[in-house]
Amino acid sequence: MEFPPLAALNKLGDGSLRSSNEAEAANVDFCVKLGKALGGPMGGSKVVLLVGSAASGSFLGRAQKKAGGGIAVQSLRKDGPPDMEGGSGTVYVLVAPSQSSDYKLAAALASSKSAAKAVVIVNGFAKDNFSVSTEATMAYFYKALTYNSQISGYLVRGYPGAWTAVDAATKEVLGTFDDETILVPRTNTPDLRGAVSLASKAFDRRAIAAREKAGL
Repeated sequence: MEFPPLAALNKLGDGSLRSSNEAEAANVDFCVKLGKALGGPMGGSKVVLLVGSAASGSFLGRAQKKAGGGIAVQSLRKDGPPDMEGGSGTVYVLVAPSQSSDYKLAAALASSKSAAKAVVIVNGFAKDNFSVSTEATMAYFYKALTYNSQISGYLVRGYPGAWTAVDAATKEVLGTFDDETILVPRTNTPDLRGAVSLASKAFDRRAIAAREKAGL
């Protein structure tokens, strides 16, 4: 998953402590909201937020504070892996896995009927023997699409719905894609070119219409 949405597109890559803290806070907020949604209004499923092995102490503390008593928070570094028995009704949300052992644990939990009801990985990458299982499905995705240095659209996915390109200005659905047509082979990474093309064409159509209306 490519999350979370941030106020500024460079926040994940400018290297500043402030940006790092903003991305960390947004990740925690998203995971807690996701956990509460997956648990349901009546608490139908137990939800455990698994914090990756290399996550910082501040990230863990922020997650524990934000989750409150509604969602259990477990650090793979401090607490170790969850019990593989008797958790069939549990939904695990694994955030920011960083080592192959994190991914192997997620795969083991998902494949064991006695260990978990479902496993959701947030901000996992690729699909191979060292990362996300090839059997995994990209459930949630959000990415801004840029054209002429402006946000022209978004590519979103909410499983089981299709991958959807949305116009940034009109919120119009520009097109949809399935896994077979958009994912780079043997990965869970979408090829953005088709969605960017749709968004840029919509951007150009609006620009042309605006010029014609102005008599230019």
